[in-house]
Amino acid sequence: MIPNIIRNKNRILGINERNLLYIKKYNSALATRIADDKILTKKILEKGELPTTKIFSIVKNHQELEELDFSQFPADFVIKPVKGVEGRGIEIIYNRDKEGNFIGTQSKKVSENNLKLHMAEILEGKFSHNYSPDSVLIEERVKPHKNFRPYIYKGTPDVRVIIFRTVPIMAMIRWPTQDSNGKANLSQGAAASGIDLATGITTHTIKETKEGQIYFMDFVQGERVRYSGFKIPYWDKILTYSVKASKAAGLGFCAVDFLIDKEDGPLIVELNARAGLRIQLANQDGLKWRLEQVKHLQVKSIAHAIRLGKDLFGGQVEEEIEAIAGKKLISVIQPVKLYSKTGKKNVTIKAKVDTGAYYSSIDTEIAKELGYTDAINLFKSYEVPETMTTEAEAKKWKAKLHDILLEKEPSIVNTHTISSSNGHSYRIAIAVKCRIGDKPVDLEINIKDRSHLRFPMLLGRRDLKEFLIDPSKTILNV
Repeated sequence: MIPNIIRNKNRILGINERNLLYIKKYNSALATRIADDKILTKKILEKGELPTTKIFSIVKNHQELEELDFSQFPADFVIKPVKGVEGRGIEIIYNRDKEGNFIGTQSKKVSENNLKLHMAEILEGKFSHNYSPDSVLIEERVKPHKNFRPYIYKGTPDVRVIIFRTVPIMAMIRWPTQDSNGKANLSQGAAASGIDLATGITTHTIKETKEGQIYFMDFVQGERVRYSGFKIPYWDKILTYSVKASKAAGLGFCAVDFLIDKEDGPLIVELNARAGLRIQLANQDGLKWRLEQVKHLQVKSIAHAIRLGKDLFGGQVEEEIEAIAGKKLISVIQPVKLYSKTGKKNVTIKAKVDTGAYYSSIDTEIAKELGYTDAINLFKSYEVPETMTTEAEAKKWKAKLHDILLEKEPSIVNTHTISSSNGHSYRIAIAVKCRIGDKPVDLEINIKDRSHLRFPMLLGRRDLKEFLIDPSKTILNV
């Protein structure tokens, strides 16, 4: 079920429409069988000279399982059901200790017997389509690309591209989290970000609760790193391989899933003839209207298919986020127009966007230029130390001066105690009207001597709730 968080309901593709109008109509029984069987998929990919993960072994029955020799494998590998669904039944092995135990997710130790019991469940069909008897696939574990490190917990993120009639129409990346135990599966607690097709840059990010509720999130779990604005490595290669894979398997409508290895680049790990629908939430747009755009197009070549996908459905990193999410996209170094106390004068400066800081701050001299000299002089008269060794000391100054300052000088609207790696401080805050991009904003901003710093202004996360930060966005001239 698709929650009501996409504004234009007419754009959304539902399950019944997907099954009847696209899967049955555009995927033959043979093509669907290829996608459902990971071994057949790999054979087709290898025949088409498309990069995929290496297979170490295939276990087809209990006799082969009994005879399986784990010493023939490297220290790390992945166990999968050949016909598994929704990522279920996958076991990732990261290493093996001196006692012969395997090291799994969350550093869990797994004995060889327990691993074989899990594989026996795979053979019996516990994780496959319709619980039919299955086989076990043992393949290489992909080591994630170095650019992913700040965004992932233990596992490897996967990139999914939806292809229709060889045209890329939507994409997302699924991030392994602590909640998902390092697995890139949304239903198990992973996060998922939409990807702009033209640029390969991430946009919106969603996560699912244990109760199945979808919600938006900005930051990596437990970190001060935003999911939005990440550039997917090898983006054009991923699109090219996606189109070629759909053609090789004869799939008119499918999802192509990738892992990106730190040395080998993008590797296709799976084709899915029943592409899931939650990708619409991660992109904040529906598949339905995109599919309809492509239905009657004449696609001349692979390059033409990619160009169509980018032109029709890409270039929306800024437009979609601003129009659909209601948030302005800004750069990490952002020009800000500040209005004086009287409103008759303005000053435009470059501000550093810092989500690690809670409050915004402005240089003392800029504040004077805007008409707040009286407030600065009043505060200065109390000889408050610039830096203090403890937070308790800063709080004592706040307890002593807060009410006095606000009573004596109306332009002082608040006072802040600030803690950072440089120590602790107590500052006055003023209300300043400004424009960030074309958006008017009222800031409660504290005053600090920033003459020794590169930027005279810092925008903290308290004032960034209506914005998304794109680190790749070009810095505008002031």
